[in-house]
Amino acid sequence: MNTRNNDLLKRLRATFKPEAQEHIGALSSGLIEIEKAPTGKARAKITEKIHREAHSLKGAARAVNETEMEAICQALESIFAGFKSGDVSVSA
Repeated sequence: MNTRNNDLLKRLRATFKPEAQEHIGALSSGLIEIEKAPTGKARAKITEKIHREAHSLKGAARAVNETEMEAICQALESIFAGFKSGDVSVSA
């Protein structure tokens, strides 16, 4: 990798950390909301939100070569897709 690409990756990684923290915070809050939410539309809306958060974090992780974070996010997306489809039940 040349110097220009290294510099770009360094800048991307510097912005990745606070972005990742925001996404993780939103995921945590969303999971707590799901725990408290009644079934139905409210839970579906929250599930969609956290699914998007996991997807966004996965893309950001991919951009900075954080493969472990990307893999974790892919697994979370699968779980949240199961929530959405009803194949995975949600419980406290």
